[in-house]
Amino acid sequence: MNKTFFDIRNIIFDLDGTIVDSKKDIAAAQLKVLQDYGINNYSEEDLYPHIGKSLHETFTTLLPPKLHNGIDEASKKYADYYVPISLNTTKLFPEIFEILKILKQNKFRMAIATTKKGVGAVRVLNHFKISDYFMQIQGSDNIPYKPDPTIIELILTEQNWKKEETIIVGDTDKDIYAGKNAGIRTCAVTYGALKIEELTKYSPDIIINSPLEIISYLIP
Repeated sequence: MNKTFFDIRNIIFDLDGTIVDSKKDIAAAQLKVLQDYGINNYSEEDLYPHIGKSLHETFTTLLPPKLHNGIDEASKKYADYYVPISLNTTKLFPEIFEILKILKQNKFRMAIATTKKGVGAVRVLNHFKISDYFMQIQGSDNIPYKPDPTIIELILTEQNWKKEETIIVGDTDKDIYAGKNAGIRTCAVTYGALKIEELTKYSPDIIINSPLEIISYLIP
């Protein structure tokens, strides 16, 4: 892709799979829930493509129909299991700290839009000491999940950002479609949940293989 978007001033980042590599901790908690229900035919790797989806959607897919009346309970169990282990193996993706510094030095304004609850997102960002890079850390508390554009529209409204000056960076179809539904530009990363072959199908404006690649699209 030879596009450049030098008019972009605002960047909304997804969290899991984009800023932090949290897949092992998330999958471990999901596996524990499934085992509670006698479901033992999944590996951690099998669960990685579900990261970024709501818990309701995830357990609707992973649990057999006869157990679907327990999805709310499964979601609560997940939260109970995940919080104590949420930072066991989670780490920043390579180049994240560097790209955040470069973007801040170049006066870009940044925010987080995550399927996580806000308190969980803040916990992760504080752990890695990068919270201060973001003007808003927006979790999915009592709002529809991506690809619904509400989470993006909240940030645009509260920060008074223009749509045409804003891009979302994420690793799933949910992020891309949320951006499209909100009328902003979209950037997909190939180092998260989905590979480039899948991401291409969703027609993001930009696809990058590492965080620093975004510089050539946004900075002359």
